Amino acid sequence: MKKWQSGLLILLALVVGFALYVFVQLRSIEVEQLTDDLFVLRGLGGNTAVLRTDAGAVVVDTMTLPLQGRHIRQLTRELTGADATLLINTHYHVDHTHGNPAFEPGTRVLSTGRTLSHLQALDADFWQGDAARLLPTETFNDRMTLQVGGKTLELIHPGAGHTDGDLVVLFRDEQVLHTGDLMFNGYYPNIDLEAGGSVQQWVATLENLLRLDFTRVIPGHGETTDRAGLRQFLAVIAQLAEVGRTAADKGWDLETTLATDQLTADADYRRMWMIIPLPMDRDFVITRAWEEATDNFKRLN
Repeated sequence: MKKWQSGLLILLALVVGFALYVFVQLRSIEVEQLTDDLFVLRGLGGNTAVLRTDAGAVVVDTMTLPLQGRHIRQLTRELTGADATLLINTHYHVDHTHGNPAFEPGTRVLSTGRTLSHLQALDADFWQGDAARLLPTETFNDRMTLQVGGKTLELIHPGAGHTDGDLVVLFRDEQVLHTGDLMFNGYYPNIDLEAGGSVQQWVATLENLLRLDFTRVIPGHGETTDRAGLRQFLAVIAQLAEVGRTAADKGWDLETTLATDQLTADADYRRMWMIIPLPMDRDFVITRAWEEATDNFKRLN
């Protein structure tokens, strides 16, 4: 066999192997039971919450692909004995919404108004045809209280941070808060300035969350945690905000800002992987803080 043929076979084997690895990872979802009726699903994408009620299941966020959405729907039936009657999307990013089309058309879907606007403006190509039937059907701006099958849910838009449209879900009976990507546990966060995200405003947003009544936290990414974990994330964001303010006040360029010693609360933070390493690392979050403080970015919606 010629060398080029051997090389081609090796390349083909690598491609097939990687494709199989990706498929397995997309099908791999870990289940954690937080209370008798509340479950967390973790896979390639944002953390999903599944709540059992007397009127069907509530699903918060649906991960990255319709394939995962189908798996979430199957697990929802297995865990709760019912299909989802309500989907809630914490924000517009693909790893929290693109599983929606796997659910029954006509399912009630809730988000903030800004999230629906971002889906239609920044992710319009995906939400065509059948997928459009699983766009949010109801929106709110500040706060909404829901009574679903004997359970009370508070949907709250606490302010800008990750984007300008994030909502959190407070499962009042369970005393559990699903933050969506307003919290990353142990990972450097994505800061979507182009969709209204803000390091500076994120501090007050997290302080607003800590005024709520809960004991456990489901972050957008990472392991479940508690109030102390949320306060630790607030410390990271507060230091990032200070980095941005200092850079603006002193006229630092990006290179100078990246060398800052003001960010110390991130000692245990790491870059997140979703099949491949994502670009969110220490330099990324400092760059985003600098870009916001010095107005070096372009708002898209």
